[in-house]
Amino acid sequence: MSKLLDLLQRIGDGSPAPLGFGATRAETLPGMALVGLVSADHQAGLDAAAQAGLNAAILSGVSGVDAIKALGESGSAIPWGLQAAALAADEAQANRDAGADLLAFSLDSAASAIAGEDDLARMVSLAPDLSDRELRAVAALPVDCFTIDMTAVAGPWTLQDLVTVGSISRRTDKHVLVQVSAVPADPDLEALRDMGVAGLIIDLAAASSEALAGLKTALLDMPRPRRRRDRIRATVPGPSPSAPRPPARQDDPDDDDYDDD
Repeated sequence: MSKLLDLLQRIGDGSPAPLGFGATRAETLPGMALVGLVSADHQAGLDAAAQAGLNAAILSGVSGVDAIKALGESGSAIPWGLQAAALAADEAQANRDAGADLLAFSLDSAASAIAGEDDLARMVSLAPDLSDRELRAVAALPVDCFTIDMTAVAGPWTLQDLVTVGSISRRTDKHVLVQVSAVPADPDLEALRDMGVAGLIIDLAAASSEALAGLKTALLDMPRPRRRRDRIRATVPGPSPSAPRPPARQDDPDDDDYDDD
């Protein structure tokens, strides 16, 4: 199974508590996965992502089967995979042969590129304004994750930004990852997690090592999501059905208890 998919699944399920005396302490899971986007100097970017302790790396701008093969031969300490706007079948196969963990692509990719059974995490990028009809159709594709480009958000996240993300994350059972242009503040991280976001994708060229370290710490220290209690409505019992009352007795004027003398 893909290492990234395994992590996303465990984040969604929550880390189980250890049982019994002497049990190993449960793994500390982040609130969301942290994935680095490497768009240039790919080998150095992979090394930087691993050094920063990121959960995975997506490589964009890798051209040619030989370049993909070279990345696989160099080895990586974290899961990685190719991103292509229009993934071709030969690039997808080279990605698999190189030992990659994931494939990221758009809907313009060849259908043959994502065919077959393997251990790769298939990630398809979606437009934030996808309609209900389109989302239902996309959800039927053999993919594991949806990615949403929210790099236009430059400052604090607004309610409308969260609604845009939630319009997809709340209507699908796929893992949803959001690409950001800047490190969100802690309250925004929790809001994104609570909207169903499973992971963040951030361009390593746009974030310093200090910012990445702070983001990783914030994700690890994120409090567990609050469970919303179902609203309890008070029910006032209505009148219980009862047997019909006998009609009131009407005295017959000719029927007296005593006879006249």
